[in-house]
Amino acid sequence: MFPQIKKVKSRVFTNQGGEPVVQFYDNKQKSWDEEIVLDFNRSGMAIFTLDTDDNTDPYIFFGALQKTADGCNPDTNWDFMINGAGNIICFNNDCQSAQDISVRLTLIQRGDDEFANAIISADPKFRNQPG
Repeated sequence: MFPQIKKVKSRVFTNQGGEPVVQFYDNKQKSWDEEIVLDFNRSGMAIFTLDTDDNTDPYIFFGALQKTADGCNPDTNWDFMINGAGNIICFNNDCQSAQDISVRLTLIQRGDDEFANAIISADPKFRNQPG
């Protein structure tokens, strides 16, 4: 059986309060939202791509924090990797046991060494249901 690959477009959007937030594109709803749920029933990969607007300072992926609902580290033996351009972040997912995993993506403005303008996403959730 082939691994599942889930691709999600993401962007940095300025909300009504003027604060930058991370949004994810939901292909089923055909809309942008601050949260998204990805269901896995076997091993696979989650790939987040970052759409940037050339008229503003582009953000890049910097890191991620992954926790289960009870605050533990997930037991999927996964890791994440960011490509050299900083616009794609991938998670390898073994999907070995049923669990809900919250992921907080950290983005920084390109060239910002102080991390003063770093933003942290709302939770994209990975739901593992091995079959």
